[in-house]
Amino acid sequence: MPLVDVKPIDVHIHPFTEETCLGHGPSYTEAHYGFFSKQPDAPHHGRQYLPIAETYQTYKRANCERAVLVNMVSYHEWGRALPNDYLAKYCRDYPDMFLGLGGVDPHLGARAAVRETERCKNELGLIGLKFHPAYQDCFPNDQKLMYPILEACEALDMCVLIHTGTTRMTRCKIRSCQPVAIDDIATDFPNLRIIMGHSGWPWASEALAVAWRHEHVYIDLSGWLPRYIYWTDPIIFQYMNTVLQDKFVFGSDYPAIDPKVWIDDFNATIENGFEWGGKRREFRPEVYEKFMRKNAIRALKLDLD
Repeated sequence: MPLVDVKPIDVHIHPFTEETCLGHGPSYTEAHYGFFSKQPDAPHHGRQYLPIAETYQTYKRANCERAVLVNMVSYHEWGRALPNDYLAKYCRDYPDMFLGLGGVDPHLGARAAVRETERCKNELGLIGLKFHPAYQDCFPNDQKLMYPILEACEALDMCVLIHTGTTRMTRCKIRSCQPVAIDDIATDFPNLRIIMGHSGWPWASEALAVAWRHEHVYIDLSGWLPRYIYWTDPIIFQYMNTVLQDKFVFGSDYPAIDPKVWIDDFNATIENGFEWGGKRREFRPEVYEKFMRKNAIRALKLDLD
């Protein structure tokens, strides 16, 4: 199958600068430095930090059009955080590549959390927020803690990326990361653009069901190499190629996975077709372009075309 010549948009990357690692605390560093950096093709293999300039060059080499830096904030759990000002600075320093999703701690209380949400959009120029329910110890559909923030995001036309499924983050529990919780949010905030991270595994079928029934809900496949996604949940490829072809977006979860490694693995996984229902299916070029770029433009409301 000839692959479409398209410059990808990576919707899910983490900075791994010194200030990020200090701000995110041990849960983050134990996952990324303690586990992911041990992989031989990881961008930060054997290294404790990565300067943002190096991350920029990694994405230029991968021929990406844009990459979305995400922040995670949990003063409540860790007593520290990366200020969203750093994320905004990375985006200002490399405006041809980086966009930003800020972080807001739901445990701040509604007034302070909404004020920081508004600052992210109006003062810092960030396009949305990232939430990690396990890391932040907060169910994403918590009406007291989360709903004031989500209401503000919808009013400000900001997107939200919410971690779903398991995680290598340590010292936290994944009970709050089931994709079905996103159904509550999408029902109560029908105009809010939501990206579910990591395909929701091991609850991938839940993620597919939620994306199928809500117009503004998307799924990224970050954090896993495509071959493992296909071997574990081939239904994801079938849905991406058919009824949910407008709802999947590319994400790598850098620095867990180098973007070029992810893209090359995806291309190799689909180039000879894939098995579904006892038949060989071909991945359609127009679906490839939607997944790698067009769906992200819509999910993030980018002005690139």
